[in-house]
Amino acid sequence: MAGIELSVGNENHATQVKTAGLTSPQLTRIAPEIVTTLNALNRPRAPLVLSLGDHTFSCHRHYDVSPISQPLTFGLTIGEEPATLEISQDALAVLTEHLALRRPLEMCPPELRALWLEYALLEWIEPLEAQLSRSLRLHGDSTTATDSLPIRLPLRLETGGKSYALSLSLTDTTAQALLPLLDTHCPPTPKYCPAVSWPLQWIAGHQDLSLAELRHLAPGDVVMLDKPAQGMAVVIGGWLLADVDFHHDGVRLLSPPYVHTRGDFNMAQSSSDANANRNTSKTARSSMDDAQLDRLPVRLVCEFGRLELSLGELRELDQGSVLPLSRPMEEAVDIVVNGRRMGRGRLVEIGDGLGVQIVRLATDE
Repeated sequence: MAGIELSVGNENHATQVKTAGLTSPQLTRIAPEIVTTLNALNRPRAPLVLSLGDHTFSCHRHYDVSPISQPLTFGLTIGEEPATLEISQDALAVLTEHLALRRPLEMCPPELRALWLEYALLEWIEPLEAQLSRSLRLHGDSTTATDSLPIRLPLRLETGGKSYALSLSLTDTTAQALLPLLDTHCPPTPKYCPAVSWPLQWIAGHQDLSLAELRHLAPGDVVMLDKPAQGMAVVIGGWLLADVDFHHDGVRLLSPPYVHTRGDFNMAQSSSDANANRNTSKTARSSMDDAQLDRLPVRLVCEFGRLELSLGELRELDQGSVLPLSRPMEEAVDIVVNGRRMGRGRLVEIGDGLGVQIVRLATDE
């Protein structure tokens, strides 16, 4: 397979994929065995800071996939594995500046150019060889078939306010050997993701219905609710749960958010329901009729209110945290069906239990 970018492959590797008799647009083909390595290399990382001669370089992964303009190409062996180094002419000049050569290396024969560059980079190469426990040698023009170097790692060197381009093409074996060193010297730095938010729902209870039961609900009808253990709870992103009570400034968490494992707000079918549906589908017609659709599960949740939380706000939530949610008048709630607000209701007591009386339900809108 030819070399590909960490996230998007080279156009030369596009191949037509045929599925179900239809031809899709040309897609890049990536070998399944290298996906894990690609993703690990592509994680945002702290830059690697290196000294060479009078310069201090900052080296980092570059996400611009445009090719290097007029690159110089070197063959490279790391242990027994082949590799290729592409480098811009200005990058070659700054990396060999401390040698004070009398003529530019790009004017030299390829083997001599490789020899001088390896000599110039010895203070980087020798520690790398020691940590990898394998030798590293530069050669003249690369003769390695690109099919054997599936991973391309574009890099940027920065020094003195200027940026220089280079790129490594590696085998999967070499890339895997480099990963522990990257994790040590360039630890991953996860993105803060300020634009991503999570919905927080303040809920009174829920009920699982069939579509047929939902269709028959009308204003005035009462639905029995399963309520949280402490009477009220907040659900974050449909995944985290925390019990709450009233506070004069809003709603206070009685526990840190935790992953609910009891299926309280999980839309997944039970195994018995799933098996029953699979058995039914074997004898069913290819198109579902109303009787089949009426058995579809529906999750009805009674919601006092909701917020949007940033990742920073979510990190700070803990027992005792207060959320700026106002207590509803007359125990009014929004009726949320499969995650979408579809009506209004009023909480009622049913014996020792809790229910909701439908005020409005717009299932046809």
